[in-house]
Amino acid sequence: MPSPPSMSSALHSNAAFGDQLRSFARAIGQIVLQRNAATGALLFLAVLCASPRLACGLLIGTLTGNVISVIIEDSDAPAFRDDLYGFNGALAALAAFTFIGDASQAAAVAIVAAMFATFLARKLTRVLSRHRLPIFSSPAIIVTWCWLPLFADRGDTGAIPQVAAGFITMLQAAFAGLAPITFATGALAGALIAAGLFASRPSQAAWALAGSALGATLHGLGGASDAVVLSGACGFNAALAALATAPLGKRYALGAIVAAVLIERVIDCIGIAALTAPFVLASWAMIVVQRRWSGTSKQGDSHVVHPHA
Repeated sequence: MPSPPSMSSALHSNAAFGDQLRSFARAIGQIVLQRNAATGALLFLAVLCASPRLACGLLIGTLTGNVISVIIEDSDAPAFRDDLYGFNGALAALAAFTFIGDASQAAAVAIVAAMFATFLARKLTRVLSRHRLPIFSSPAIIVTWCWLPLFADRGDTGAIPQVAAGFITMLQAAFAGLAPITFATGALAGALIAAGLFASRPSQAAWALAGSALGATLHGLGGASDAVVLSGACGFNAALAALATAPLGKRYALGAIVAAVLIERVIDCIGIAALTAPFVLASWAMIVVQRRWSGTSKQGDSHVVHPHA
């Protein structure tokens, strides 16, 4: 008769499960450039509050990305160790659940897109590491652009309601500007994302909100309607750009915010979904500019902006 499992083996099993859960949460946290389990948990809560459907997509994409990373990557590789594979899978899946109305088709595309985004992340990590550039969300963007013309619904997404301008409304818009980072909407989702950033480092939340507010202001000066600006639809690329480049210095963060807004308006004029491409391109540009001006290419770990356990 087999002996029952010992207390030590049970504790070891629980510890291993806890480590996996923390790694899963940290992978979600990397969506906002934070390797922090609390950040990831609050991001999931933000998506869940905005849309349980999107929350399912987030779980599917992160799980798919993590599973594929175990298959294709060495366990001691920096990208694997820093939980950097799951978040591109998560973003690819979130895009599928956002742009495809049919749930079964969205789930199928989400899984396939998350797989390809993870494979592409490995390739791009090797290519961009030669230039000491992080991949950010570029794999998810490329994969989404590939399938978007084939499967995306083309129905009316609904009009953005008119809102009266004011300090409270502007503050809500700054928080709401963080929500589209996870394809969510609303000030509540944005506030939970800000809380997740605060849990990682208070300055991160401050930079994200400042980027969101400044990005929305610049879009408004560029001709975006008050309704669009105050809805929070204009802040997420600027917020991400601020998060990515703040470690380089204030002037680079401000430059990245302006560049992200300009790139986003150009892409919108072309007529394709910008997604987070403006943030990626603006951040890469500021990293290169900073290196040229400082005369060095050593910026530390190119995989993680602010690694936290």
